[in-house]
Amino acid sequence: MTPPTTGDSVPLSLSHEEAWVAHAALLDAGEAAAAAGDDAPPQCRPLRRIERDRPLAPREVVLLRDALVDYLGDAPVRDRAPGRTLLRRVDDAVESRSASTR
Repeated sequence: MTPPTTGDSVPLSLSHEEAWVAHAALLDAGEAAAAAGDDAPPQCRPLRRIERDRPLAPREVVLLRDALVDYLGDAPVRDRAPGRTLLRRVDDAVESRSASTR
């Protein structure tokens, strides 16, 4: 059963291309964490939530932002424009959450 979403969740409406880039970035980050010995990489949860078109928890948005930053450095050309667009939106969401908790 899926846990209910709370007011703390961050809805992200992703285009097909943005969802693809988010998936690739989180998958790369999760694989790197697993290779470093993490048995349950935290990137798996936001990956599943994006695949199901569900909102992300604030900590998952931070994981997505970090994964995008790492991924976009060596991303295929086709992923760069939608990835940068998504990174700006995700970064704005993280910053607005940070500002509201101060």
